[in-house]
Amino acid sequence: MTPGSSGGRPWTRRLLGLFLVLCALVTVGCVWWGVAAFLRFGHPPETDLDRAERLAGLHHEQHPKKGRYYVPANAVLSRTTDGVPVSYLHYELAGGDDVGIDDFLRTYDLPQPGAPAPLPEDLRAALPGDEPAEGSLVSDGQAGRRIFVVKHPSAVGAGAADIYVRATGT
Repeated sequence: MTPGSSGGRPWTRRLLGLFLVLCALVTVGCVWWGVAAFLRFGHPPETDLDRAERLAGLHHEQHPKKGRYYVPANAVLSRTTDGVPVSYLHYELAGGDDVGIDDFLRTYDLPQPGAPAPLPEDLRAALPGDEPAEGSLVSDGQAGRRIFVVKHPSAVGAGAADIYVRATGT
């Protein structure tokens, strides 16, 4: 053998090449895992609460310019007997300037409540608790959505109420 020749060590070059390829694959895998984790964190999966609010037209992304939104105390997403999605929402408003009826209606571009109307039986059955028999109906003209306002006149803050929503659609 002559000096500088690699006559007896070709396996070390192959081993080094294999090691570098494995390092590159591990690096690519780590980068892919990091990007996937970032995307998952940036867009969390949609929940039944999100779906119920979207169906009712009250999800915060449906009213982006308002800068505020309300989170329902209870939300149920279900289907009618013929398979149509239906959402039942219950909002509890403590009253006052920041969390009263007027602010809720303004946030979602809804008109003032009108005449009393009975709450649908399926809404009363779907939500946990002791729902009232009737509430003031908000006539907003959106098909498949009924919003009821039950005011609490004896509450500490003016504008305290429970808001009940039943919405159907696709």
